[in-house]
Amino acid sequence: PITAVTAPDGSQNEPGRSGRPINQTVAALPAWTVVHLHGGRTAAVSDGWTENASLSGQSTTSDYANDQQATLLWYHDHGMGITRFNVYAGLAGLYIIRDAEEAALHLPAGPYEIPLLLQDRNLDTAADGSLTGRLLHKIEDSTMEFFGPFTMVNGTIWPHLPVEARQYRLRLLNGSNARIYRLVLLDESGNAVHEQIRQIGTDGGLLGQPVDIPRDGLVLAPAERADLIVDFRTLRGQRLTLVNTAGAPFDNSPATQPPGTPDPDNRLPHPEVMEFRVSSQPVDDPFVMPAALSSSYRRLERDRLPPAHQHRFVAMVEYPAGMLTFHELAEVSDGDAAAGEALMAIADEQGKTVRYRTVAKQFEDTVNWFVAYGSTEVWSVLNLTEDTHPFHVHLVQFQALSRDLYNKDGFDPATGGTTAPISFQAHGALDANELGWKDTVRVNPGEMVSITATFDGFTGRYMYHCHILEHEDHDMMRPFIVMPAAALAAMDMPEMSMPKPADEEGRT
Repeated sequence: PITAVTAPDGSQNEPGRSGRPINQTVAALPAWTVVHLHGGRTAAVSDGWTENASLSGQSTTSDYANDQQATLLWYHDHGMGITRFNVYAGLAGLYIIRDAEEAALHLPAGPYEIPLLLQDRNLDTAADGSLTGRLLHKIEDSTMEFFGPFTMVNGTIWPHLPVEARQYRLRLLNGSNARIYRLVLLDESGNAVHEQIRQIGTDGGLLGQPVDIPRDGLVLAPAERADLIVDFRTLRGQRLTLVNTAGAPFDNSPATQPPGTPDPDNRLPHPEVMEFRVSSQPVDDPFVMPAALSSSYRRLERDRLPPAHQHRFVAMVEYPAGMLTFHELAEVSDGDAAAGEALMAIADEQGKTVRYRTVAKQFEDTVNWFVAYGSTEVWSVLNLTEDTHPFHVHLVQFQALSRDLYNKDGFDPATGGTTAPISFQAHGALDANELGWKDTVRVNPGEMVSITATFDGFTGRYMYHCHILEHEDHDMMRPFIVMPAAALAAMDMPEMSMPKPADEEGRT
């Protein structure tokens, strides 16, 4: 367990401002740890490189310039091999950045702006069944991931929040190790009240305009955030229950039970998240939802990207032994394959098949992705596993371009190659609340999700990884390096330029 410590005098226990750095020093943690500001536009030296952790009694200074638009970030441990334990023990917290654009909207503030950190947990008990006051990480071996039976919100199991009959700004973060939430707000009759909820922001800041949440619930994978406006004005005197309908491990399947019904077969014995108790008294509410939220927001489209943008291709693979990796892929030309080499054959929408070899898959393998500073790239992520994975990229905020469906039956996880081509099936759809700036995106089984980002602000060594912490700790993480274009031009990097993946042929 983590012991509370008192920060030095003069601590800024308040939201950060865009462009205002913070300087704090605390050296009182027993764990080997390093801090990562998740979603932060951060210099590499302060990004929390997973192997650059400090021992107990040591301190490391991280500089956060806060030079980005208003949003909800979070900071957490990133220690190599033990992130799942350190974060589970409590090394995580919320980090709010404000700016003038957000202030001009006059969103609900003060007591009407509520940050909500969701985490599933399990509690240790003594032989007589009494609570010991300690958290218990794992009690079963049937899954690598941790799925706790109880949901905590801001450190409390199933809390209730008294609210006035007015509009509130709820800022949600899924800070769980592995559990994905599909959140549904129920009235006292058990009916969903999603029409009272509008989403105004995502991981990286405000959307261009408010959007509805998906009809079957708001899905949040670990590390994803949602900025919501909830209107309680027509719900006076009611007790509303926020519940989870997502089983675990999550694979994007529909709920098997009505919302609020326990589903122990899918590791959801207690679906309750929290309760909102709405006052019966009418109050004056000056907030009016604006039709437009962010004048700086621009939706990125393929045909508007710089003509010379780079493409990268990576596949998510789970081996029979339970090891999960990212296979960085490069196209194999005719006659270039070695005898017996395991290759991936992928067929695009037009039926054209391209073969790829794996050029790296474990964290300590050779770095292959060297990104030119200031350049725009498209990364395509293909999920060949049976579960949904949250894909996180350090340094940048990106936008998802597409979500396409593939038949992966021909993939052989024992060899990492294919016995028949992995073939395009259909174009999927991104939810309206996935069209904003993101640093973490869900990739469901059999999907290829393409994202685009511009790599600027800082140079250096960064990481991308699955944000299921048990996967991240078991090698589902890879490095990339951002360098000036002139420096890259002086290097001999035969694997530096990755070809377009199969679904990118013919696209800009």
